[in-house]
Amino acid sequence: MKKAISVVCMLLAFSAAVFAGGSGDSGSAKQGSGIVWCGWSGEEEASREIFTWMRTSWEEQNPGKTVTWIGWPWAETATQLVIRNQGNERIDIAQVDIGIFATIAATGSLADWNDLAGTGYLKDNFEEASLAVGQIGGKQLGLPWSIASIGMIYNPEILAKAGYSEPPKTVAEFEQCLEAIAKLPGDIIPYGVATKDATAANDFMPWLWTFGGRMYDANGNVTVNNTQGVQALTWYKNLMDKKLIRTNMSRFDARQLFAQGRIAFYDDAILAKGIAVGNGVPEDRLPQVARPMVRPVLNTGDKPRSMMWGHMLVVFNKSNDKDDAVSFAKHLVSKDVSMRYFSRNGMPPVLKPVIASPEVQNDYWVSNWSRITATGEIGEFDLNPQKNQLTTIIAEELQACLTGDKTPQKAADDAASRMKNVR
Repeated sequence: MKKAISVVCMLLAFSAAVFAGGSGDSGSAKQGSGIVWCGWSGEEEASREIFTWMRTSWEEQNPGKTVTWIGWPWAETATQLVIRNQGNERIDIAQVDIGIFATIAATGSLADWNDLAGTGYLKDNFEEASLAVGQIGGKQLGLPWSIASIGMIYNPEILAKAGYSEPPKTVAEFEQCLEAIAKLPGDIIPYGVATKDATAANDFMPWLWTFGGRMYDANGNVTVNNTQGVQALTWYKNLMDKKLIRTNMSRFDARQLFAQGRIAFYDDAILAKGIAVGNGVPEDRLPQVARPMVRPVLNTGDKPRSMMWGHMLVVFNKSNDKDDAVSFAKHLVSKDVSMRYFSRNGMPPVLKPVIASPEVQNDYWVSNWSRITATGEIGEFDLNPQKNQLTTIIAEELQACLTGDKTPQKAADDAASRMKNVR
């Protein structure tokens, strides 16, 4: 918590300098001019048109009321939200991702959705896993907007050649499947798990959970080097020794190789469908060469593990039009808006009734991803202001283990020691 406060203090200090030199807003909105919605996606070319429609369609349904969009590049959004909140400029509702959410929540400036929308509305409309992403200190400070997990994707055609008609369900079956794929001609990489840069830590974390390990225990003590953590690292090293995974594999590399039919499995976000098409996979071929799957479990009956990813909506305590902000938020997550957002930009819907609708259930991609997300959880570093440093530690120690420079136990112990120094 002290680190969270220090990060906020640095943002506030920076904001003072910005106020002295002038704001970089793409527009301005004073008190009394309707609700103000802030974020970054509306500034991006791929999302600008639909973000405009989101606003105008709500205005058409609510004559006399307006929504003003204020946007910045993603990298500036957290700082600019703090600036706007502490100043005299209007701010009612904002788009945040998990990292931005942690920073803004630490300022104490966010309203509780339990009070804004009611616990009944939340429980009736959102999965518990999605709600958990926006919960801090017993309060629902973030409303799920487009939430999914980082899941696994496989190539059915490659699996069929290896004798598998469906993806493996357990870790043991998964390893057997990888071994069968390794015997196929064509230098196919069985599993394109990330093994370099910070993404390696993100891919490792759900496997750590799968083996029963955690980065921290319930009391905040570092536990990555316990028996389960070492077991997970040993499994990784075993995959490397069998040439079932590769060193120096990034998410970018895996996406490219998967689109070329040279990787059988890899980890990615729900946007992987559009990325595959962008990398040259014909859209009508997607079901044959790219499908999402639930992560294999250690033992039959275990809960499949995945790490949450996505965007939320937050309302600020200083808002004088919270009712309109809530109405607009409900509009954004509604069936019509969320389905258009999904079809245009690949962002998944979050309302349970929408997820259960025929349109979603008949879409093989989003319906399968909904099952992945149902048991997902927020990454153990995601609400920590020192996330970048912590993910770097895990990535470096994982690499040392995979290259044989350290034993799994040594790598786990060194990771634990380094993590303790940044908490």
